[in-house]
Amino acid sequence: MIKRIIGKINPQDHHITIWGAGFSGLILGYYLKDQGYRITIHEKSNRVGGKIQTKKTGQGLAEKGANALYLNKDGLELLRELQLEPMPATKKLRRLLMINGKPKQPFQLSLFSKIISNIYKKPPLISDGLSVAEFFNSLLGEEKIQHYLSPALGGLYATPASQLHFKSLFPQVGKKAQFDSYWSFIKMMIKEKKSEPKLDISGSVSFDGGMQTLINRLAEVLRHDIKLNSKEHFRLKGNTIICTDAISAAELLKDARPEISSELARIKYNSLSSTTVFTKREIKSLNKAFGVLIPLENNFHSIGVINNKAIFPANNENINSYTFISPKNLDANEILKDIQGLSPDFSKVDVQLIETTNWEKALPVYDLQLYLAVKKLHQLLMKETNLAIFGNYVAGISLREMISSAKTFSKNPLEYSELN
Repeated sequence: MIKRIIGKINPQDHHITIWGAGFSGLILGYYLKDQGYRITIHEKSNRVGGKIQTKKTGQGLAEKGANALYLNKDGLELLRELQLEPMPATKKLRRLLMINGKPKQPFQLSLFSKIISNIYKKPPLISDGLSVAEFFNSLLGEEKIQHYLSPALGGLYATPASQLHFKSLFPQVGKKAQFDSYWSFIKMMIKEKKSEPKLDISGSVSFDGGMQTLINRLAEVLRHDIKLNSKEHFRLKGNTIICTDAISAAELLKDARPEISSELARIKYNSLSSTTVFTKREIKSLNKAFGVLIPLENNFHSIGVINNKAIFPANNENINSYTFISPKNLDANEILKDIQGLSPDFSKVDVQLIETTNWEKALPVYDLQLYLAVKKLHQLLMKETNLAIFGNYVAGISLREMISSAKTFSKNPLEYSELN
C-alpha cells in the first residue's frame, strides 16, 4: 500500500475545500493552512473530531474513540506547534492476553520455543493476495496464530490475522518477493525500528482532559475555516479533498465520479462498541496492566479491555476506569459478565457508571479488498488535477500515520511514488 493521500491538488489554486471535520479533515486542514492555503471545511454534524470524543461524566472521563496518540517525530512536532503538553502513558505496564481463562503475559514458553524452532524457515512468497496468517503460518502454526497473533492484531485492527492483508500491514517489504528466513524478516523490522529518530517523549500520550483536548486545539486554529451543520451541496469545483469514511466518500462521488465511487464502496468496515466502566474497586487481575486482549474462544463479549487508570492516572484520579471494546453493542448485563470473567467476586453494586458508544463504521477492514481498492483509486486519481481522498483507510489506520501523511502531502501534493 502506498503510504500517501490518494490524489492531487493544484498548488497554483490556493483555496481548498475539505469535506468532513473528523481527525483526517482537521489535521490535513491544519497542515495545508500552515502552507499558506485558504481552507474551507464542511462538516454536516454539529461537532468536529469524528470518532475522537472525550465525554466528561459525573465519575470521570470516558473516551469514545482513540484513547491515546502513539508518538512519532511528526506527532511530537505537531504537539509542540499546537503548544499542547503531552501526558505520557505509564511506562512498563503489563500487556496481558487471556490464556486458558486467565489474563497472563503473552510471551509464554511454548510460544518462544515455537518461534526459536522455526525462525530459520523460509516464509512464503510475498504476493498481493498474501494474508498475515499465511505469512506467519510456518513460524507459528495455526493454533498460535489464533491464540496469540490474531488477538494482538485485533487490538489494533479488529480483524483476525486470516483476513488481514500482509503488504498493507507491512509496507516495509516493498517489492521484495521473499525472505531467506523469518529471522531476516525480523532483522529488517528491528533495523527499521532502530532507524527511527530518538524522541525525548515517546510511546502513547494523552492530554489533560483527554483526547478531546487535541481536537479542541486543532479546531481552535481552524475556527474561522470550519462550517458546522453545513448544508452545502457537494460539488467538484477547484481543489477538493474528501476526508470522510470510504462509504460516505463513495456517496459524495456517486454522480460526479462513478468509477471512483465504485472502488470506495468496496471498502468494508467493522462495527465496534466502546464501553467505559467506572467501578468502586480495582479489577485485581488487571493490576499494573495496560489491559488485556481476549481471543474469541474465551466466551467473552469483549475482544479487549483497557485499564484507563493505570495508563493515564492523572486523568483518572480517585477512580477505577476500564474501557471494554466489543464487535457488538453490549448491554449492562453483558458488561458485568465480562467483568466477572476477570474478577468473579464483582457484582452490580461494584459498578458506578457505564458509558457506551457504538460505531457502525468504526474501523476499515485492512483486507485484500481494501488493498486492491486503494491501489485502483491511486491509479484513477492520478488522472485528476484537483481531487484527493484521505482517511484512516488510505495511508494507515493510526493517528500518527495520518499526521505524517497529511504533513507530507501539504508540503508537496504532486509528489507520487511509483505504484506498487
